Amino acid sequence: MDTEEVRSIIKDIIMDLVSAIQTQDITRIVQLYTDEPKFMPRGGDIPQFGPIPDNRWSKEYISKYWSDIYQIVGNSFKYIQYTKNIDVLGDVAYEIGVYSFAAETGVGKDLEEGTYFILWNKENDAWKITVHILNTTSDPKW
Repeated sequence: MDTEEVRSIIKDIIMDLVSAIQTQDITRIVQLYTDEPKFMPRGGDIPQFGPIPDNRWSKEYISKYWSDIYQIVGNSFKYIQYTKNIDVLGDVAYEIGVYSFAAETGVGKDLEEGTYFILWNKENDAWKITVHILNTTSDPKW
């Protein structure tokens, strides 16, 4: 598979990820990650509604993170992700871009903006997210 084919596959998965986040489909979000993902949201955890899972490097942690987000934002949530670059290095690829969270929560519409890094890895012949880092460039209103 050549570099452009891999980029195209990853771009399709990115669209699926953004759609799943936007529609609050936690099951679909979690399916896009490898079996042992490393998810690192900015500054640690979003305000919690209970204890975080013991294993922060797990799909359970990713599920808890988004569940907490959706409890805060309700149905007014909007997520935007814009890819700046995808580099393919054999069976590994990385993506860099910008993201924003917005919702009507009573503290302002734009909740957070930032940059992100995703490391993609092939797992069982499918491209999946293995490392996902969110780095805020704004003063989050959480």
